[in-house]
Order: sequence, then C-alpha cells, then structure tokens
Amino acid sequence: MRRSILLLFLITQYSVFPQVGIGTTDPHPDVMVDINGALRVRGYVEGSENAARDSIAVFDGRGVLESIPTRMLLANMDKSLVKAKLNSNFTIALLSNVTIKFDSEDFDIKDEFDPSTGYFTAEYAGIYRVSAQIKSSSLSAGDLGLSIYKTNAAGTIDTKIAEEKFINVSVLGINVSPPVRSVSTLVQLQAGEKISFKVYSAVGLSLSGTSSGYDSFCTIEQVR
Repeated sequence: MRRSILLLFLITQYSVFPQVGIGTTDPHPDVMVDINGALRVRGYVEGSENAARDSIAVFDGRGVLESIPTRMLLANMDKSLVKAKLNSNFTIALLSNVTIKFDSEDFDIKDEFDPSTGYFTAEYAGIYRVSAQIKSSSLSAGDLGLSIYKTNAAGTIDTKIAEEKFINVSVLGINVSPPVRSVSTLVQLQAGEKISFKVYSAVGLSLSGTSSGYDSFCTIEQVR
C-alpha cells in the first residue's frame, strides 16, 4: 500500500511540476530545463566535421539553446559584403596614379565603403577577398595599371598588395591590347584598416562607367 501511495505521489508531482529550474524558481514556460547561470559539461563526445556541416547549437534571443542548420548560420553571419561600381565615366589626367571613386553601390551590408572617397574601412579584423576591374572607354597607347592598396588604421602608411599593369598598344587606330585591367587577392585586415583601388595611366583617358556596372567595379567580401 505504501508503495502505491509513493508511486502515485511521484506521478502527481511530475504532472504538476514538469519543468526543472536550476538557480531559478521561475522557469521559462517554453523549456523543460531552465538554468540561471553558467553551464559546464564535464563529459562530452567530440563531434565530427560532418556533424558541423549539418547543424550547430546556438542561443536565441531568449537564451534558449537550439539546433539550426549550418547553412542558416552562415547566411546570417554579420560579415562584410560590398559591391560598388562606376556609374559614369571617371576621368584620369596624364601620368596620374589616383584613387578610383566607385560612385554607386549595389550593396554594402555593413556600410563600410564610402563612395565619396573610394575607401573601404574594415569594422572587424579578418581575412577579406578583394577584387576590382576597370575598362578604359577610349583608345590609348601607354601604361595602364590597376592596383589594390591597404592603408593602416592611422592613415599614414599605404601598401600596394596587388597590381595588374601593362602597356596599351594601338596599331592604325585599333587597340591590339585589351582595355580591361583586373586584380584580385586575399588580405588580412585589422579593425580600422582601409582598402582602396588606384589607377595609373601614362596618358589622359577615361574609365568606362555604366548604370549596369559591368565595365568598372569592385567587390569586397569577408571570408573569415
């Protein structure tokens, strides 16, 4: 008889108090276990690379632990992603080495690129993939080059990190060398460091700019 009473008591207690609160007397109604404090796990199984590809455990805004697909986490990461272009022609004087002001943005997720100056300023440290393309809008003969520069946070040191430069050759008014220059590289940036793009030309010319932006543009993506 006593065993029956004890069993009935335990069943009643479980049905009335289905939640467990650790460090709190008021567990959140959405969860079975509510821990108010730091959590330490002494024994656990090491996950495989395949497990990380499938899903990952995260805390939501309520502090509730959830499993979400890895692809969802990557899609919502707060990382830098920029594409800017020349919306109109950009004039370059004779023997110039000037910063290109890509004056129109297709997107700038974290508002780090300034079209008025042509500079990208990294909000966070990381590794970035940086690329650009330019196209001259007219026939020309002479050196034409496109470079990527990294500037320290203090703005005192410019370092060239990538370049494509060669001589434009024109024969009987026909360009025999391509009017396009393109560069791409990976670079490690600290918070506050800048990226810019410079064009060098031995002759006066214009870079082609269009509303569609397929002639002259730049992209910056944080990859890590």
